[in-house]
Amino acid sequence: MRTFVVLVFAALSGAVAETLFSYGMRSFGEMDWSKPSRWIDLLLVVPRNPHVLVGVIFAAGFFFLYLTALSWADLSYAMPITALSFLFAAIFARVFLGEQVSWHRWVGTALIVAGIMLVVLEGRQRTPGAAARPGPPEEETGAGR
Repeated sequence: MRTFVVLVFAALSGAVAETLFSYGMRSFGEMDWSKPSRWIDLLLVVPRNPHVLVGVIFAAGFFFLYLTALSWADLSYAMPITALSFLFAAIFARVFLGEQVSWHRWVGTALIVAGIMLVVLEGRQRTPGAAARPGPPEEETGAGR
């Protein structure tokens, strides 16, 4: 249960980060990769735009929560649950950014949530006997010589 809760908070943190990035970048304007001066502007937007800066903090929160969950569970369990960020992002886009989220996007998001439910319903978070630390095969380590 703790793994699931941590992954939900990770997904929530990731969605908050993406929402803040979107809001902050709207004031930046469209990116034009053909102008090198815009590349510098893009690099400078993080420290100058509080929404993007706070988004970076939430993205770091996602990263550390995700790493914690990976220490407890299989990647094939943890990764799909972080996809809850798609649901949270759609809700945040509608509520906080005023985006018109079409029914196509809601149906797609519902399909993602259905897939997450399948992963969670299995109940197994860690494969029994899975290698904790992958390493070279025993013969390459010189063991037994």
